[in-house]
Amino acid sequence: MAALEDYNPDRSGSDGSDGTATATEGITAEPLALMDPDHGLVGWDSLDDPANPRNFSAWKKSYIMTMMGIISTLSPLASSMVAPGIAATMAELHESSEIVGSFMVTIYVLGYAIGPLFLGPLSEVYGRYPVVILATWFFDAWLLGGTLAPSMPALIVMQLFAGIGGSAVMTIAPAMVADLFPVEKRTFTMSLITMAQSVGPAIGPICGGFIVEYLNWRWTYWLLLIVTGATNAGLTLYMPETYAPRVLQKKAARMRKSSGRADLYPLLNRKTSTRDVLLRSIIRPIKLLTRSAIASLLSFYIATMYGMLYLMFTTIPAVFGDLYGWNVSVAGLAYAPFGIGMILGLALIMATNDRTIAKLTKQNNGVYEPEMRLPHCVYYAACVPISLFWYGWSTQERVHWSCPVISLLFFGIGIIGIFIPVVTYLVDAFTPFAASAVAANRTAMSIMGAFLPLAGAPLYAALDYGGGNTVLAVIALVMTPLPVVFYKYGATTRRRWPVEL
Repeated sequence: MAALEDYNPDRSGSDGSDGTATATEGITAEPLALMDPDHGLVGWDSLDDPANPRNFSAWKKSYIMTMMGIISTLSPLASSMVAPGIAATMAELHESSEIVGSFMVTIYVLGYAIGPLFLGPLSEVYGRYPVVILATWFFDAWLLGGTLAPSMPALIVMQLFAGIGGSAVMTIAPAMVADLFPVEKRTFTMSLITMAQSVGPAIGPICGGFIVEYLNWRWTYWLLLIVTGATNAGLTLYMPETYAPRVLQKKAARMRKSSGRADLYPLLNRKTSTRDVLLRSIIRPIKLLTRSAIASLLSFYIATMYGMLYLMFTTIPAVFGDLYGWNVSVAGLAYAPFGIGMILGLALIMATNDRTIAKLTKQNNGVYEPEMRLPHCVYYAACVPISLFWYGWSTQERVHWSCPVISLLFFGIGIIGIFIPVVTYLVDAFTPFAASAVAANRTAMSIMGAFLPLAGAPLYAALDYGGGNTVLAVIALVMTPLPVVFYKYGATTRRRWPVEL
């Protein structure tokens, strides 16, 4: 079997190079590998080869990313949509432990930490299509289990495996943006995908609150199953493979069979056993988290912000239900400012990001660097501590409900303004292995998202909302300059300490 991971579309080409250089951080040039049968190289027939995912029609690209965007919204939505129904679920399933109840959300997010470690790398071995399709149907199977769960322990197990299946799209969708679009055309689509993945947790409790109040908690799972099942059917029937190395490997297999030539492979005479490919692929996200200063520090930063987002989510029922006296469905509307803020942040990014990159590229003698995605992050990052401080003290002082609601708007702006540039940066900096880079980031985010909210109850019990959020705000404030540090020193760090993947 030819090693998919050894085919590097950013290194190999028709310029006389053999494309055998080891992939390292900082690969961003993107020439195409063309056919060279004299040397046994299988590539594209021409620069305009329609089989190349980069040359798919605008309609086909839009269909693929729209379907992936829908699943990218539904998957994280499932993590928070069940939250308003926890009390009703515990009552029906005769569970009295609040700790066990809290695991309904935590265990799903923990599944997000497990799945990317092998699903992202597997998509770099077997292609995006089989991994996405099998994982999303796996996700649906466990949603079905959730609708029929006879006990709380059984439901928690269903949540864990649903989270693992649902994590595939969270990891692979951003990588598919790199499959379909060159660097200069990624901002718009990557912004929408990241937005879809970020807004899901914010709108989930809104939907869940009304479902629980007017139907029952099991309908939360039924409705998710119906919508995701229909979307999965559309993906299964009409989604083509988008990972170029996999497309070329299939082409090479057909050519070997038809021509009888055993030397035809997507890379010159490079063969690696399936076992070695799988092993190297699966350890790649771990290697990024442990050996790449850029990937590990950025992942820690964005994971901390993600954990704070989920911690803030946990305060909504108590603040607006207990303190302000809203019922379950109305209290769910308090999550809306997160989503509205994210939409506003998305609009700002799309209005400014491309112009900033064009300006910085021109100043750099026409050479693009992935770090050019990051300089504006600092302004969005500053919104997070402001929002935390504002929300905490306006809540503690029991001011009008509109004050803490508005503060959450700025949290949404800040979070999306960090997420989109950072995820796009990782995809640009590690393009050949974008799924592994996103997987490493997603795993760190999910671990923090699963466990940091558990600190919320003791934190607020000791310091109340004002003092507790001040602690969080100070942490966020200390981390605010990090995007500027990555912007200034990221390229130097990537080149001086490359990580072989």
